[in-house]
Amino acid sequence: MIIGTAGHVDHGKTALVKALTGVDTDRLAEEKRRGITIDLGYAYAGDLGFIDVPGHERFVHTMLAGASGIDTALLVVALPEGIRPQTREHLQILTLLGIDRVVVALTKADLAADRIPKVSASVSTLLADTLLAGAAIHPVSVVTGQGIEALLAALLASAPRDRDHDGYPRLAVDRAFTLSGAGLIVTGTLVSGRIAVEDRLVLSPSGLDLRVRGLHAQNSPAAEATAGQRVALNITGPRLSKDVVARGDWVLHPDIHAPTAAIDARITLLPDVARALRPDTQAHLHLGAAHVMARVSLLDRDRLEPGQSAAVRLTLQQPIGALAGDRLVLRDTGATATIGGGVVLDPFPPRRGRRTPARLAQLTALEAPGVMEALRGLLAIPPGWTDQGLFMRARGLPAGARAGVIAAVPAMAAGGLILSPAAFDAMRATVLAALAAHHRASPELPGLQAERLRLVMAGRPPVAGFAGVLEALVREGLIAADGPWFRLPGHRISLSPQDDRIWHAARPLIAADRFRPPRVRDIAAALTTPEAAVRATLKRLTRMGRLVEVAPDTFFLRTAVSEMAAIAAEAVDTDGLLTAATFRDRLDNGRKMAILVLEFFDKAGITVRKGDVRRVRTDRLGVFGSPDG
Repeated sequence: MIIGTAGHVDHGKTALVKALTGVDTDRLAEEKRRGITIDLGYAYAGDLGFIDVPGHERFVHTMLAGASGIDTALLVVALPEGIRPQTREHLQILTLLGIDRVVVALTKADLAADRIPKVSASVSTLLADTLLAGAAIHPVSVVTGQGIEALLAALLASAPRDRDHDGYPRLAVDRAFTLSGAGLIVTGTLVSGRIAVEDRLVLSPSGLDLRVRGLHAQNSPAAEATAGQRVALNITGPRLSKDVVARGDWVLHPDIHAPTAAIDARITLLPDVARALRPDTQAHLHLGAAHVMARVSLLDRDRLEPGQSAAVRLTLQQPIGALAGDRLVLRDTGATATIGGGVVLDPFPPRRGRRTPARLAQLTALEAPGVMEALRGLLAIPPGWTDQGLFMRARGLPAGARAGVIAAVPAMAAGGLILSPAAFDAMRATVLAALAAHHRASPELPGLQAERLRLVMAGRPPVAGFAGVLEALVREGLIAADGPWFRLPGHRISLSPQDDRIWHAARPLIAADRFRPPRVRDIAAALTTPEAAVRATLKRLTRMGRLVEVAPDTFFLRTAVSEMAAIAAEAVDTDGLLTAATFRDRLDNGRKMAILVLEFFDKAGITVRKGDVRRVRTDRLGVFGSPDG
């Protein structure tokens, strides 16, 4: 369990931690010289880990870096002085961080024992309207030892916060240093999951890979650390050094390495703030151990009065790591006062439509306390689907647990989307209706391509997600796929007797040299058939999806075009670039034909030309179906 001190400067926090643990947490020479805590200090007593924070108003940002990971607060109030400004501000911060466990120590009892009743009453009044109401109050003296044992017993009796031991590991870095003979050490509170020796993790937001060489949990060597412990990691990596690690970084699983510069959150403005919060106010944002500047944009109103709460978009000056449910604190532009705080609702918000009724309804749904409740609420809102990767990553949910959550909602997964049963049914009905209407209007055509179908869907699902829906419908036998075209299973195209005769005669000619097919005039001469009739038949077959007109009067089998697209993807160099000469050599069909095919690929979006080279878009390789047909 992690205990964090809180309270005004010079009220005896560091001396009290020393009395409880025997450790002087003031380790810096300047701290010794000035007699005040400047940076975070650490001490341990059995299962208790202590984070000693500065009390001076100039170091509230440092206090915030230490307070975010604690289980129980040790609120320190000196009896001679009583409640002071940082007593109040630290208490506000604890409340904003959702810390609901506190033990109060009234220090310097040897100097002002007569003030115990008065100060106890004022502290009880101060706590009355907070999550910490009714906290135990212990008068203590580090000089005489009065109350120290009782205080320690009260701390031991305080229950730790619930932690996600089975989620992805996330350690909030609050200190980094090098140790002779060991190398780079980072310390912090393990917010979730487990970290073991030899784990391969990521330093975020920089994205540097690292390996855990060794670790200490609660100040003792260990093979594994679990959520809720103070942890020191001995890490190594190809580009790691003390200079690239900063307070506010995260050590975490690669699957949740997703730095963000925009966060949607629910914040509350403190009641005693002097003025209302106006749109696009600049503020200091503290999340975990990170500290960045942010622009606060109100989403559901134009002005936020003291004591009120609102949905906001926080636009950060630099990316940080954040997940849904993380607590945050806001301080004013000059970093002189805490003005409010709240909880992250969506760390990966959409760029557009932030103030629309649909988006505000989504944020309301995301305020639900549990993953399943939030997902269920989100899917109840049109369009009834959400991005599975973004939703699950935002909640740090491991891949192995996702299917169970989706099934329990209940919902279904398809192509990277999570859909409500009603949304899937609506998509299925829309696809079937669109194909039926198309077949009635154009019975000679093979069907519709995925993009045409996607554009008639409510909410316009993403390409990959909608492809998954179509695959599910194909598996159910409700629709059939012919290369890039989708049709109803009963839809068949028949050729006229003349077209059928021309096709049966022309197909072997086109297939004989599949990468260099004859032109229309050559086919017409070989068949002793009028050129116009051959051209009309081949164009009809193009509309049916059997041929592709790569250039005027040059028709390829669709499977040959798909095969050439695959060859183009395989022919790129180590930089991912394709040249016409390389493509010509791989096809062995002459430079002129290779250029015609590449220009066709440019128009079809399979390649992107830049000067004399091209990049192949692998996501477009299936436009003409698979090479095997």
